[in-house]
Amino acid sequence: MTNTARTHIHLAYNNDCTGCAACASVCPTKCITMVEDCEGFLQPRINKSECIKCHKCEKTCPIINPQHETISKRTKAFAVINRNEQVRMASSSGGVFHALADYVIRNGGVVFGAIFDKDFMGVHHDYTEFPEGIEPMMRSKYVQSRTEESFLKCRDFLNQGRLVLYSGTP
Repeated sequence: MTNTARTHIHLAYNNDCTGCAACASVCPTKCITMVEDCEGFLQPRINKSECIKCHKCEKTCPIINPQHETISKRTKAFAVINRNEQVRMASSSGGVFHALADYVIRNGGVVFGAIFDKDFMGVHHDYTEFPEGIEPMMRSKYVQSRTEESFLKCRDFLNQGRLVLYSGTP
């Protein structure tokens, strides 16, 4: 039986799912929605009556289809610190995100990152093409971010040949 002949969709189990919403992003019928579980974490839910069983969601899930490592197994760690003390003090993890984001934008690219909603009650992913858009993406948020349509926008920018930095998800 081939993948496309299967009648059931199997995504990552709730304990393993990161809530990244990649499955919902690639669904051509938009039959996958992200809903909060009893602990407030986003989990995919499939409307089976709208599902065409194309299995794109399964093929996209980074948990059930992990990518092969691209960095040598000999590499143990990278250590980076931003030399600009003002940026470093306003950052998490040494301020490397700001340095990378600044480089990407200065070279005509686009930066995606997690930002707080206007009411500070949630976090979602957005993008910027301007240096002033970097600051809201700085610092760790320590909550799950709603990726919404950011993966699709990211793909569009990559298809345009743009340099992209995508940060802030597991």
